[in-house]
Amino acid sequence: MKQYKFSIIIAAYNPGKKIVQCLKSIEKSINFFLQKKNLTYEILIINDGGEEINLNFSHKLKKLKQIKIKKNRGVGYARQYGAKISKYNRLFFIDSDLVIKKNTLYELFKDFESLKNVGSVGPIQDFKNLNKDFSSDFVCAKSCYGYENVIKYIKFSAIKSECCLINKSFLNMVGGWGFFPNAGGEEFDLGHRIIDKGKINYLTRNTSYSTYWDNIATRCKNIILRTSNYLPIFLSRKKFETSGSFATFPQAISAFFTLLIIISLLFFNYFTEPKKIIIILFISNLIIEFNFLRFTFKYFNKYKIIFYIIGTFLINISIIIGFFFGIFNIIKPIFFGKYQFNKK
Repeated sequence: MKQYKFSIIIAAYNPGKKIVQCLKSIEKSINFFLQKKNLTYEILIINDGGEEINLNFSHKLKKLKQIKIKKNRGVGYARQYGAKISKYNRLFFIDSDLVIKKNTLYELFKDFESLKNVGSVGPIQDFKNLNKDFSSDFVCAKSCYGYENVIKYIKFSAIKSECCLINKSFLNMVGGWGFFPNAGGEEFDLGHRIIDKGKINYLTRNTSYSTYWDNIATRCKNIILRTSNYLPIFLSRKKFETSGSFATFPQAISAFFTLLIIISLLFFNYFTEPKKIIIILFISNLIIEFNFLRFTFKYFNKYKIIFYIIGTFLINISIIIGFFFGIFNIIKPIFFGKYQFNKK
């Protein structure tokens, strides 16, 4: 009988009890896989400079190992370190706050072997939010929007970094995971390099996962950082991301109209009919976001629609701030270089 071998790599930084739920779901998924195939596996928890992770819970997982990095280096570094020390060529990357379905590992493995020209494959998340915070439902909705019409597979511009399967040899060939500060951006960077090598990042409906979505304050902070990190990637690629990502053309247009509203409010006294201009811009912004708002009305709590409208503007403001931070980070070395030159 054919032996299926893979390494599961979990990058973690002070995950708390969430990682226990993650590992329990992985155990169920491995048991489901074992009913169909003969397996050899390892689970590597890469502790990215955080506190010791308590793994004293009832389980039957074999070869579960925690490896601690002395200094916090970011999720990209932790994933790449896990890939470097892993034993097997097939690598599952799973975030520590995910709860995967029992068929996830099996379906991803099956899809990986059957799909054409595959670079990576990951599941599409379900609409279930494990976080009970009021505002996190909006973040869940915004993150799930764009996938609702996918019947089976979608070709995605980024790698599904929180849950994916990829070959170690191919990962090394394309340069591995990039190391991005703070909120990341590594999924776009690696996903684009996979595409540049002529391979495809697939997302599948054959399985899914749930997670603890951020509250809106945390998400806005992360979007500022991620937009700042993402801007050089976008300028290099010169192309927006596929549907399901935050970095899409409609999202950029929505953020642009929000910027126009902010400018109109700042220069309110300089326009002949400022109220009319602001109302037109506001309505235009809602029209751009109409499909998203209709999506929330259909799949989420329709009584929170006002909060979802407010949330769209908070997200756009975060994108705008992140954009200007990104511009500053790009031009800063130029001015710094000139300063050094003049000093010399």
